[in-house]
Amino acid sequence: MERFAQLVVAGGLLLVAGLRGTEFTAPASSGWLAAATLAGIGCAAVLAGILTELDLKG
Repeated sequence: MERFAQLVVAGGLLLVAGLRGTEFTAPASSGWLAAATLAGIGCAAVLAGILTELDLKG
């Protein structure tokens, strides 16, 4: 599998897991902060996967 696809799929899974984790934990608890961090990492991975395929040089 290509690198960008791995980043998008893995990032999407982390994003979903993190968002679900924030639903099931109390706000501002350590579990909630860990889940929010996981969602942020997932979002960054999806973005990195997409940006590797874009030709931004015009």
